[in-house]
Amino acid sequence: MEPLHPGDPRRIGPYELEARLGAGGMGQVFLGESPGGRRVAVKVVRAEYAEDERFRRRFAREVEAARRVGGFHTAQVVDADPEAESPWLVTAFIPGPSLREVVAERGPLDPDAVRALAAGLAEGLAAIHACGLVHRDLKPGNVIMAADGPRIIDFGIALAADATVLTSHNVVVGTYAYMSPEQVLGDVPGPPGDVFSLGCVLAYAATGGGPFDATSIPAIVHRVLHEEPDLSALPEDLRNLIAACLAKEPERRPTLDALISTPHSIEAPAPHPASSPDDAVSTHANATRVATREQDAPAVAPAGPAPVGRRALLIGGGVVAAAATAGVPAALFLTRGDGTGRAAPPAPAPRPKGLVSPSGSLTVSDVKSLSEVAVTADGRTIAAGGLDSTITLWDVATGRVLRTIKKTGWVSALAFSPDGRSLASSCSTPGLLLIWDAATGRLKVNVRSGEFGLNSLAYSPDGRTIAGANPDAQLFDSDSGRRLASYDLRHSGVNAIDCSPDGRLVAAGVDGYYRKPPGNTVQLLDGRTLRKRGQLVGHTANLTGVAFSSDGRLLASSAADKTVRIWDVATRRAVRVIKAGEATVRDTKFSPDGSSVLAACSDRTIRIWNAATGVLTSTLVGHAQPVERMVLTPDGRTVAGVGGTKADNTVTLWKV
Repeated sequence: MEPLHPGDPRRIGPYELEARLGAGGMGQVFLGESPGGRRVAVKVVRAEYAEDERFRRRFAREVEAARRVGGFHTAQVVDADPEAESPWLVTAFIPGPSLREVVAERGPLDPDAVRALAAGLAEGLAAIHACGLVHRDLKPGNVIMAADGPRIIDFGIALAADATVLTSHNVVVGTYAYMSPEQVLGDVPGPPGDVFSLGCVLAYAATGGGPFDATSIPAIVHRVLHEEPDLSALPEDLRNLIAACLAKEPERRPTLDALISTPHSIEAPAPHPASSPDDAVSTHANATRVATREQDAPAVAPAGPAPVGRRALLIGGGVVAAAATAGVPAALFLTRGDGTGRAAPPAPAPRPKGLVSPSGSLTVSDVKSLSEVAVTADGRTIAAGGLDSTITLWDVATGRVLRTIKKTGWVSALAFSPDGRSLASSCSTPGLLLIWDAATGRLKVNVRSGEFGLNSLAYSPDGRTIAGANPDAQLFDSDSGRRLASYDLRHSGVNAIDCSPDGRLVAAGVDGYYRKPPGNTVQLLDGRTLRKRGQLVGHTANLTGVAFSSDGRLLASSAADKTVRIWDVATRRAVRVIKAGEATVRDTKFSPDGSSVLAACSDRTIRIWNAATGVLTSTLVGHAQPVERMVLTPDGRTVAGVGGTKADNTVTLWKV
């Protein structure tokens, strides 16, 4: 706790502010006092997120869910105003040190205290899960050791277990040393993910250290995925209970009911099979290390008396950085439909073959995020943009920045016209379609596209129209920006769109927001009228990418179900289903000759399969974060990828 700063507000709503409690990636947390004299924690959202209408919608939705959380072992949400100029949330203030502070100052808890802690935290998680929420960041710094029992705080970052993303972006927030394997791999964890984190917290309470502590992010990731913790010094019942919570597979972890009512009967699972250098999982981990080794990864914080921002605000969508209070923080962008609350066990990862390191990169100063990328039809120019309201154009051959286009708004989609003279972009706040002169950067068209920004853009082959997506499919005149047609998808959301080579079809990948029909499908629409011509059904989660082959006979689609499907467009049937194993697929493309299909993946790789056989042929590694979007030059020899929420101003290039 520290005094208010000169620029801090003195009052939020009816609450008088007294001091600072901490700061999170989304805002500042203050100690406040209610009109009735009760102390509360007041969490105020930063201005840059307050300006995003999509963020406000998600914030309001999650506040309403969090309000329903009851139970003795959680900090209650007592008030909120998502419509305020700076949205705010108020929770009960829980006096007392965090578990991290207690262990740092007094050492590990005795076994009886750990058993009591386990019961209390399990009860708190059960209250959270009962409201359809998942905490996603349970760690020692988020457990307050109050005089009357432990309390779980900061469940405001929770994601509704059955929700999908409101917009093009979703966030997985957590701390690597306390994350479940499925969360480390970029999936959205279900309730079993919180059970794994609970096991990590109990191990910390009992031993004074996290069960997967290491000195670097890759080492932590490897231990979480492949190694068993050493719990030999604990009493048998505690050892069994914690080991069961730390099972690698979600379905092998105990339920919260068992942890509350029959903890002594829980048995430790059989050890996870050890990885060998030649097996698929170990090779997958090696690829992850290649991709992360150049980051300046801080060591795991020791259990010392470091300041703990234990009431950091981490609610809602947008770009979030977790408070680094216990281990190494992670905030991974999961765009275009990764918001389901499933807890399915990770499938075995296909063995990465032909690991290909980057051949180069394109960078620009004063830009912190690149999440969209496009390439001209001649392959000479690449454009990229993201949250920084800037689009940068590079000469691919020399890596030289050709120009930067400022004041673009949050860039949520990019597409070059077939002749390369125009560059279309979408602004998310507010929803705008912008068309730029690619040679000069001059804005030629500026029209409202709807309530939300477009998640994807695609020019027709003749360049006369632009197809856009979100929340419905739309068709615009490329000269004037006038809306020519639309197809009502009942606001279920569209994450990807593409035009067939002959211009007759538009394919729209639907995210199935809130399970609305026609959810999790590819809608095939008329290229001129957007009237429905068919649909492709088979994916079980949000669609993240669609792409026609160069001859238009095939279509590839990717989804959060960790598959790429190849469809025969004429028969509307899937001719091949390719599983990406543990990785969530964010985008898909065909090679120009149609012989290969590519997938941008959450494990920082781009995978290339033979389209005819489904055999994995190459794995592109070395991008610093999960790859969100990718493009291929027309000769098929260069792949460019972007993506990530941490500061990253790089387009990574590979020669294939």
